[in-house]
Amino acid sequence: MSDAILHKLQERVKELTALHRAARLLQAHDRPVADVLAEVVALLPGAWQYPAIGVARIRVGEAEHVTPGWRETPWVQRAEFVTRGGEAGSIEVAYLEERPAAAEGPFLAEERELIGSLAEMLRAHLEHRESDRALRDARDVLEAEVAARTADLRRLASRLTLAEERERRAIAADLHDHVGQALAFIKLRIREFQGNAIFGGFEDSLGETLRLLDQTIRYTRDLTAEISPPVLYELGLAPALDWLAEHFGDKRRFPVRFSHTGRAQPLAEDLAVMLFTSARELLLNSLKHSGAPGAALELAWARGEVAVTVTDRGRGFDPARAADPRGDAFGLFSIRERFRTLGGAVTIDAAAGQGCRITLRAPLAEVGP
Repeated sequence: MSDAILHKLQERVKELTALHRAARLLQAHDRPVADVLAEVVALLPGAWQYPAIGVARIRVGEAEHVTPGWRETPWVQRAEFVTRGGEAGSIEVAYLEERPAAAEGPFLAEERELIGSLAEMLRAHLEHRESDRALRDARDVLEAEVAARTADLRRLASRLTLAEERERRAIAADLHDHVGQALAFIKLRIREFQGNAIFGGFEDSLGETLRLLDQTIRYTRDLTAEISPPVLYELGLAPALDWLAEHFGDKRRFPVRFSHTGRAQPLAEDLAVMLFTSARELLLNSLKHSGAPGAALELAWARGEVAVTVTDRGRGFDPARAADPRGDAFGLFSIRERFRTLGGAVTIDAAAGQGCRITLRAPLAEVGP
């Protein structure tokens, strides 16, 4: 093999080695771009025909990276590029001394192809970074919009919960102040008529009427308490859930065992109402659908959150039903969505024939005075 052919082969090996090393460096999209370009520019002089007198520079925008001894000379080979984002750059290889003329000054035709390929590789690398930045920016904007939307949904859910509860309290107050008092007045008037000679012979009928009135008054009181239990506002969530458990046992013949762990903390009104009404709905579901003889109701405070759990040993169900708003478990779906808007969660542990355990969790927020 002649010396000329061997020299050409050696030059092609250097060029291919430079391309390979540059490609590996430019695959590191997670490294700082300045570090990557500093390593790429360092390997350039060794890939050209006269590495002992070669220097190189890479410019990207206002930044530049050079090898030691760089200066502009009459013997320079340059390849320029512009990214899709409009950022201009260039790669330059220069000789510090004059060398015999070749295809392009002292540079070989293959070296023109090499510097052009390197410029294209660098452009692609920078465009990839531009795309990554654009994606990150878009993700940040989206996350900010989602956070704002979530905050709006939480405020809306809070207002809806409080509005519903205000309506319940208004109905309960109306039952107590008007219907309850009217029934009590009617009872009083009937008692006044008892023993009156005009009503002689009607004592049994009046007595039956009084018994019906007593039942109606008790029912009205129970209904008033169930619609909006005063204990929730007067004593707090734990006593209200305790009352709820007793209410199911006494009024619905469905024993509920209540337990309370952890140190009670102040709750925002909307969260206390949502926990109470959701617990009541879960107990009603257990009563109507589980076939269980009773249930357990737990309240726990721990690690900055409050949790309410309802457990029964009934027939159970497929938890996937709770994720379908079109199914017969819409109540569970609604509860889950409301807790999600508050930053909480609903955990369902259930299976056909193996009972059910549903836990409502919500973060504790600071409650103002």
